[in-house]
Amino acid sequence: RIFLIERTTMNTMLPHVLLSISFSTASSLRNLYVSPRAAGSLLVRRARKTDAEWRSELSPAAYNVLREEGTEPAWSSPLNDVAPDAPGTFTCAGCASPLYRNAAKFDSGTGWPSFFAPLDGDAVELKVDFKTVLPRTEVVCRSCGGHLGHVFDDGPRPTGKRYCMNGVALSFRGDGEYP
Repeated sequence: RIFLIERTTMNTMLPHVLLSISFSTASSLRNLYVSPRAAGSLLVRRARKTDAEWRSELSPAAYNVLREEGTEPAWSSPLNDVAPDAPGTFTCAGCASPLYRNAAKFDSGTGWPSFFAPLDGDAVELKVDFKTVLPRTEVVCRSCGGHLGHVFDDGPRPTGKRYCMNGVALSFRGDGEYP
C-alpha cells in the first residue's frame, strides 16, 4: 500500500494523506509514475505502456493518432454528432481520463470535435509541435501522453481557444455512465 503525503503546513505540522493506493503484485507498483505538480503537491500518472500493450489495447486508427501522432480524416468521427445538450464528458480513448465537458464543445466547421477549454488545468498538456513549416501547439493527455490534437487561437469566447481533437482519440461518457 502506498500513501502520497502532502507537505506539512506550519499551522498544523501534520501531514495530510492525498491518495492511498493498494497493489496486488509488485509488478503493479512498477506501473506507477509520480510527477511533481507546480503547486508542490503530487500528481499520479500511469507509466508508459510498451508498444505491444498499446497495439493490443487500441484500434489501428486510435493507435496511429494516440501513439504515432497521426490525424484522422476530417468529418470521420461520430463524436461530431454528440448533441450539444447531452450531459457528459469526453475521455481519453487510451486511458479513460476525463478531458473535456460536452458543454465546452462547439461546431468549429473543421470536421474534428472542438472544445474551447479542457476540463481542468491538469487534464491535458501542451507541447510545441514542429512537424509542419509553422510551429503548432500539440495537445496530449496528461495521464498517458497520448496525442489528442492541437490548440489554436481562433476559438469562441470565453477562452478564444479551439482545442481541435481527433475523435478517435476520445470517447464520450454520459454523466450516468461512470462506474
